Amino acid sequence: MTTEYHLKKAHLGYVEVHPKPSLEVLEEHYQKKYFQQGLGSYSLDYTAAELEYFTNQARICDATINRYFHCGTSLLDIGCGEGFFSSYFHKHGWDVSCIDFSEAGLTRQNPHLLPFFRRGDIIQSLDQFAENSSEYGLLNLDNVLEHVLDPIQLLESMVRLMGTESLARIDVPNDFSAFQNLLTTSGCTDETWVAPPEHLSYFNKTSLVNVVESVGLEVVSLQADYPIEQFLLNENSNYWKNRDLGKAAHYTRVACSNYLVEQNIDRLIDYSEAAADLEFGRTLTAYVRLKKGSA
Repeated sequence: MTTEYHLKKAHLGYVEVHPKPSLEVLEEHYQKKYFQQGLGSYSLDYTAAELEYFTNQARICDATINRYFHCGTSLLDIGCGEGFFSSYFHKHGWDVSCIDFSEAGLTRQNPHLLPFFRRGDIIQSLDQFAENSSEYGLLNLDNVLEHVLDPIQLLESMVRLMGTESLARIDVPNDFSAFQNLLTTSGCTDETWVAPPEHLSYFNKTSLVNVVESVGLEVVSLQADYPIEQFLLNENSNYWKNRDLGKAAHYTRVACSNYLVEQNIDRLIDYSEAAADLEFGRTLTAYVRLKKGSA
């Protein structure tokens, strides 16, 4: 993104990039570059441990559902990416629908899901589903909210597809958190998470809760993942100052996360909820449902 930009705090507390790119620029970016070239968090090849890690994100979701809220067994994966989350639930007998800007990642990693895929603008797709009175048990919004031009509009469109038996999983980077403030004030890193055009909005614990509540949702569980940014506090593992250390930090996150799932997934949920409350994790995952009386 070559345009000059600045950061602005929205009234609900999240941070936005201004000016924002046009929808046409975003579509070109995601359809022609993101998946095809293995950019961002996507790769052309993954290790066995990474594939296990992807599956484990769905396993944690499944365990969270079983703990808090038994929703219906239909999934709408909004911004499905490479489809690992959808693939887990499809293999467990769920009815799965996937939407995204591009099918390239799905084609490469989980082509068996292509019959359930719809390509196009996410908000337009959601609105078309709503016109058909579609309703889903689980709606997955995994690292999507920070990418779109209008996150509130996206959530409002998603809510139209939810009923009293619906649960939504919203996963976003944990940005401008208290721990990141420690890192920047200590000189361990700059605000490297500010990265348009991929990320246009930035959420932390407080602002994410504010945003979901503003559209008539309530948080059932708020969880944080492995705190990979702790490596930045150590000169010998600071992957911001030495980019060659980044892959090792990532593989440590993968190994530790897989270990915790296998040890006790229910206790991991307890740990992740405490970590979210402490603002100590790279990613936040909010499990939300309609507020009582709003359906």
